[in-house]
Amino acid sequence: MVSQFLLSIVLILVGTKLASHLCHRINVPSVIGELLVGIILGPGLLGLIQPSEFISLFSEIGVILLMFLAGLESDLDKLKKYLTPSVVVALFGIAFPMIFLSGLGYLYNMSLIQALFLGVVFSATSVSISVQVLKEYKRLDTSEGSIILGAAVVDDIAVVLIISIFTALLDVGAGEKISGLGFVWSLIAPKLLFFGVLFLTAKYLLNPLLAFAKKIIALEAEAAMALILCFTFAVFAEETGLSAVIGSFFIGLLLSRTSSKKAIEHPMSIIGYAFFIPVFFVSIGLNIDLSSFADYTLMIILMTLLATATKLIGGFLGSYVFKLSTHQSLVVGAGMVSRGEMALIIINMGHGLHLVNQGQYSAIIVAIILTTLVSPFLIKYAIDRETIAQKKNPVKDSFLFLFLFNCDRYLTPSPLIALFNSWKMNINNITFNRSTSIGSNS
Repeated sequence: MVSQFLLSIVLILVGTKLASHLCHRINVPSVIGELLVGIILGPGLLGLIQPSEFISLFSEIGVILLMFLAGLESDLDKLKKYLTPSVVVALFGIAFPMIFLSGLGYLYNMSLIQALFLGVVFSATSVSISVQVLKEYKRLDTSEGSIILGAAVVDDIAVVLIISIFTALLDVGAGEKISGLGFVWSLIAPKLLFFGVLFLTAKYLLNPLLAFAKKIIALEAEAAMALILCFTFAVFAEETGLSAVIGSFFIGLLLSRTSSKKAIEHPMSIIGYAFFIPVFFVSIGLNIDLSSFADYTLMIILMTLLATATKLIGGFLGSYVFKLSTHQSLVVGAGMVSRGEMALIIINMGHGLHLVNQGQYSAIIVAIILTTLVSPFLIKYAIDRETIAQKKNPVKDSFLFLFLFNCDRYLTPSPLIALFNSWKMNINNITFNRSTSIGSNS
């Protein structure tokens, strides 16, 4: 058993590192290669690695560490600054999938409760893969990255509340009596407790604990303290009904403002990226059941298209109304497309409650994973478009500029045209000097 698990880890590490190298050579996000390693080595194709409890546990640690590092590398002030657009992006990103995916379920003759459940599944966003791509392209600590991270936190909390209400309604349907006020309090109180303890830890405990770690004569004591805090708050978050990644993200965010940040970041990155995080990405690919394509091909395609479009449009509109550029808004929308651990948790819950049959269950998992595969390509495309737009001269590309630049061809000579000609000559000189200086710098 142990030898088989260790061999699986060897295959995962060799496969992911080679795939990452190849992806960098062909300018594709490395996470795509890691996901494909899981599909190729898993039961879907070669069958060299089988999903196991050990791999599942290691992948859970991987996503916890990934979101901890995302918090550690984030700017808390920037997250506060973009709190309002983050909330709007999250709400748009929940409402659109709820409406359209529930409609799709209803068209497939699902009952109303089953159709609504399908909408809930695809409302959950997982930005762990988006974080990896944004880090790779050095866009995590930007306005777009801050909005995506903030929206992911709001999305996770909102979806947890929705699924809690949903299961409570199922209990009511089954004959259980639930007090309205008592239900609301039991739903909200644990979350308030989590954030209350987080606040008290930040205010009174965090710096003393780190100071204590500095005094200990032990290797990487500060990193060990960071791991203790990371796992403690991950467990605490789960116990209060939140996702474990919420706990790890927030404690990483708090540690990012301490003097120990540099001492923590390097060893934690090694622990995460050398071992646990690749296991997480491969484990997603391992769960793809290619046999489900045969009976549910059209449903999988429609779910994938709607799941992608609704999050993309919701994220785009939510950020565009707050004066982000078209390309920045596209990055935000693309960053919200991926589904992951929360969606998988919800669909497993629905399977246990008999809200979906085995075929639908496999089809939904395939659609979830396909959105995860599509997401990095969308983010890369959006970032490339934004980069191209930033390099261009926005004035020179405008319609007004083109008209003024060529108006001497169409208008009668006048003092105004003479002024335009003078301005055009200056612009040409600026453009020539700029291109000359760029050429000399290269």
